[in-house]
Amino acid sequence: MNHDKTPHLAAFSKAFNSNDVASTETLMTAEFVRIFYEGADSLDDCILRGATAACAAVVDRSEQLKVLIHFTESQQYRYGNRTFTTYLAQGEFHTTGPFDVRAVDVYTFQGSKLASKDTYWKNITS
Repeated sequence: MNHDKTPHLAAFSKAFNSNDVASTETLMTAEFVRIFYEGADSLDDCILRGATAACAAVVDRSEQLKVLIHFTESQQYRYGNRTFTTYLAQGEFHTTGPFDVRAVDVYTFQGSKLASKDTYWKNITS
């Protein structure tokens, strides 16, 4: 990758996680997709398109939390047009209880814009 995407990802995370749809939109392509770590049986139900849907999912997830998510051990790696972020996430949902996961976010860029965020969670404890 020719340019460090860290500032772009920091701005995206701030806007995305605070439900700032307008700012999130400026950082992503028009075809942006958000692929979740969980969802319905159909893969299509796990894919969200655009800033409005992606931000709404963050709000929905936040409302389901009994204990806020605590992120640790974050590392970032770049390869070509992708940035991989690994981290630990711990928290608790009202319906399913506590979670302790190792996660990977795969961010894909098209030029200077974010084209996708694909998240994978692996349960450490159940």
